[in-house]
Amino acid sequence: MGHSLEVLHLIHSLNPSTGGVLSAVQLLNEALLKSGVDSRISDDPNASVRNNREWVIAHGLWQWPGQRARELGNPYLVYPHGMLDPWFKKSYPIKHLKKQFYWWIRQGAIIRNAQAVCFTTEEERRLAQGTFFPYRRKEVVTGLGVSDPPPGGDEQSTAYFGQFPKLRDRRILLYLGRLHPKKGLDDLIRAWKKLSIKDSDILVLAGPMEENNPWINHLKKLAGTDPSICWTGMLEGQLKWGALRTADAMILPSHQENYGMVVAEACSVGLPVYLTDKVNLWSEVIEAGAGKVATDNQEGIENLLNQWLIDSRPELSTAAKKCFEERLHIKQTVKSLVEIISDRSL
Repeated sequence: MGHSLEVLHLIHSLNPSTGGVLSAVQLLNEALLKSGVDSRISDDPNASVRNNREWVIAHGLWQWPGQRARELGNPYLVYPHGMLDPWFKKSYPIKHLKKQFYWWIRQGAIIRNAQAVCFTTEEERRLAQGTFFPYRRKEVVTGLGVSDPPPGGDEQSTAYFGQFPKLRDRRILLYLGRLHPKKGLDDLIRAWKKLSIKDSDILVLAGPMEENNPWINHLKKLAGTDPSICWTGMLEGQLKWGALRTADAMILPSHQENYGMVVAEACSVGLPVYLTDKVNLWSEVIEAGAGKVATDNQEGIENLLNQWLIDSRPELSTAAKKCFEERLHIKQTVKSLVEIISDRSL
């Protein structure tokens, strides 16, 4: 097979602030290159294929990549990256009507003519069924995932505690991600403040602290001056991995989360994960015994916190590592994609 397989990823922007889709595409591209596939990424709306054998993968809906993939005439796949989730329909009904109109004009045909629509989890595939109509497509669940964590755990932990010395010798519950309304952080803060937390327990909220952001201001007000809640701002590189390696567990109280790359990253270092059932990886986590799952409301989040207070970490930690190796490693996704491309190559 070797280098005979060629792939062009189309993504509407290479700006890191656009969120998780870009990092997912970059990870996938790197993993495909390592496996011998000639893979490349373009954010050019006029991107062209190198030959008629090159497969095109359009990432995301509603922007130009899907339309361009269809125009190029080569076989193509579409990754919706959670954009068919019914949560958006319920939360933004006016926007949804506009999208339904666009679906009739263009997006529906892009989906219908793709060789396959690639979902990252079985749950994402299931949720996509009734969001737009008509919905005719070939479906495949390829997974997503991350690669092995970077080496140098001790240096990462040292750098992290160097930056945040008050976290040393504490039992840390970590939230790592955007501080966005869909992430359920208001429920988390309320639940945390309600519980009787020991002096050694601390909740770390790690995410970009945009100034004058009304939602972030609301969260800060909810937290007040509670010394058991620590805001670190955005963590990247060594500091991010230091946070994952030194936490006792990670929590993701989201109302909607297509995949949750951070869940895969946490499991890669043996960090147990506490999720709502709106994080589409929840069934993988439960089946592997890598953490706990509850509903995405106040009561559910309180249940998760109570579980965390009594759980023993070693078994969960071993299960989290196993969950990463067997279910959340990017190599599994590469294997699925290579099978699709090889089977249906022109």
